[in-house]
Amino acid sequence: MVGQVLAIYPKSFDGGYQACILDTDAVTACIQNEKNLPLNLLNATGYLKRMEDVQKQIDDVLASAFRREFWLDLQDQMHTSYEAAQDVSTGSSLKLERPDIVRARPQIRHYTLNAAFRRAARSSGYEYVDAETVPKGENYVIVSADRVRVSRIGLNHNDINIRSAKHRSLIAELNHDYEGYTPDFFGLNDNELPGDRSGSLGVLLLNINPPLSAEQDRMLDLRVTVPFTNLKGFHYNRSIIEILELYSVEREIVVPDIAIPRLKKRLKDQEI
Repeated sequence: MVGQVLAIYPKSFDGGYQACILDTDAVTACIQNEKNLPLNLLNATGYLKRMEDVQKQIDDVLASAFRREFWLDLQDQMHTSYEAAQDVSTGSSLKLERPDIVRARPQIRHYTLNAAFRRAARSSGYEYVDAETVPKGENYVIVSADRVRVSRIGLNHNDINIRSAKHRSLIAELNHDYEGYTPDFFGLNDNELPGDRSGSLGVLLLNINPPLSAEQDRMLDLRVTVPFTNLKGFHYNRSIIEILELYSVEREIVVPDIAIPRLKKRLKDQEI
């Protein structure tokens, strides 16, 4: 099961049980079984405990790789740039009408937020590359620190999963074994990538866009995620506010060369 928990509990007092397969947020399938199934709550509890352990490991890795000031500056830069993108889209300079605004605004946001991401990385002294999909398409920024690579995309408020695209697949592939990684997705040469490719953790920043019926000058949230390799869910999904809170307690010291390979194996096991 990928990103799912099997919970088995009594359906009624007649001895039947109901088995529900749960994902991280909602029930994705629920089937009734009239036969006597063994009550397997211990297995479900164990699965949840392993998921919590993975969450904590990723917490420790992120807090070790990036200083709190980076996330704080990123949050400020992103929110300011998001508002600026709306001002440009609707301002008097371009004089766009509503149909044009709806189409142009996502592109303006994308490159404005990329610039904000780049500024935050540069300000904190982290390596970054400007990557381009092949065949030529969008441009994306990849920030790297201690075997953690971070990129960013936008996600609409009602999108449950990330839509499949080459840049998104690349970030997910970073959680695969070394052989699964294909830098040609971005047209990068080996020497253009920051750090050794093997044993890295791929992270996606998601700016959550509001519905068109709402004000467009502020994102609903900025989230830090580690997606499944099939892009159907997340190993890790926290608001940047939660990321900032990670630094309020003493955390375990992380040695990336040891911690990342172990974490990668646990992520892979979760997807089997």
